[in-house]
Amino acid sequence: MYLVDANVVLEVLYKRSRWEESYRLLNAVKEGSLRVYMLHYAIHGISSILGAPDLVAELLSELLSWKGLTVADLALEEELAASRMARNVGLDFDDGLHYYFAKSRGVPIVSFDKDFDKTDITRLEPREVLQN
Repeated sequence: MYLVDANVVLEVLYKRSRWEESYRLLNAVKEGSLRVYMLHYAIHGISSILGAPDLVAELLSELLSWKGLTVADLALEEELAASRMARNVGLDFDDGLHYYFAKSRGVPIVSFDKDFDKTDITRLEPREVLQN
């Protein structure tokens, strides 16, 4: 299992420079050949960026079809712990939630965000996961 950061999904949605490797990874999740977590918080963040209800509905419908996706919620107590951990390792709140989840569940994070490299969790990029 892996934790997928929102930036991997946004890479595909906006066809940024690494969208193809991100697409291959997310397609493996959709097919169920790769099992991943995504934080509900991250899905809300992507939805906020998309803004338009029709686009959000399309995204959510798509995510519901992904056989290898588990959406993870954090309790308020965990969010409090995450905010404190984020402060201690120099991350913002969003990254802190991802850091907390990855560390507490013992899973690597799939992300393009190099801020995770200064922490004690493993950060992989989509191409690295696909090579395994």
